[in-house]
Amino acid sequence: MRVEELKNYGKAYSDTMAENSRAMKKLFNKEGSHAIGRHLGVLGSLRLLLLARRERKRLAGVDLTPVREKGLTSDFIIRQAVENAALFSAMTKITGKEEALTIHHEAMDKIALPMNEMIQPSVDQFQQMEDTFKACRDYWMAFWVAEKDAGLHDYEVIEDSDRAFAVNVKYCAPCEIARLCGIVEACDPYCYSDGVFFPGYLEPLGIRFARTKTLASGGDCCHFRFKKIQ
Repeated sequence: MRVEELKNYGKAYSDTMAENSRAMKKLFNKEGSHAIGRHLGVLGSLRLLLLARRERKRLAGVDLTPVREKGLTSDFIIRQAVENAALFSAMTKITGKEEALTIHHEAMDKIALPMNEMIQPSVDQFQQMEDTFKACRDYWMAFWVAEKDAGLHDYEVIEDSDRAFAVNVKYCAPCEIARLCGIVEACDPYCYSDGVFFPGYLEPLGIRFARTKTLASGGDCCHFRFKKIQ
């Protein structure tokens, strides 16, 4: 098998997420509801739904011209990012920002693995490659190219060798949408999900994932580093 034959090679998230939208929505609703219910109870959950609906109407008027001018054309990604911002904004009104992050992180602890398994090649597929590290590097570099072409991310490669590769994402459309909606932290749970998924996924491939900062948490970039384990 060649790396180009791996699942979703060269595809942006706007494509893979949309293709799996029904299963994704079912997963998010199930695990998100469980996490919210544990913290807010029945009455609190109902209040959250009402507030989130109100926030969606309010955020529908936000001018998202800047992200469209950067090349993002996926209505699916735009709609999802606005809905996430509306839910997070509503939750902060009930619990405060720190508790809202805690609830979203608990949900992502359950969601990150099955979500990524829908769209990523399996560990077994990568292990069939002659050079596992090179295959991962080539796969992810093709992903970043597709992300830039789709207007989702802009990045710079800061390290590329036979032992490690690293990318700094300088622009993230979902994060920018959340910022334009007035609550950049709404994008944080998706950054958090990388830290839930990648370590366990990459370790059997002899690769270590590291991240030092994200745009959603106030950094000047989202840092992705993949290092071959000695």
